Amino acid sequence: MENKEYFARASELFKRVEEKLDEFEDEIDYDPSPDKLLVSFEASGEKIVINTQRAIKEIWLAGNSRAWHFQFQQEKNIWFANAEQEEFYQCLANLISENLGHAVSFS
Repeated sequence: MENKEYFARASELFKRVEEKLDEFEDEIDYDPSPDKLLVSFEASGEKIVINTQRAIKEIWLAGNSRAWHFQFQQEKNIWFANAEQEEFYQCLANLISENLGHAVSFS
């Protein structure tokens, strides 16, 4: 993947995540920066971090004492963590759901 495509796909991911987080503005605070998104849950104080890894063209996600490294799979048009066999948006939805105590979905 070329740098230009990586930046476009990462930007698209961050935008979609921020749009979802805005739905929970009474329960979640987030602090965006160009390469990182820090999500804080008001009730518990727990945090999730999403950040780019430009040099290796990955998206990293950390939360609930776990971490994932997602690579973009062109053939499926998804960000996927090979080690855990998880798709990014499903993984993030699960983390958010665990911290909010109710189901969240990106579909």
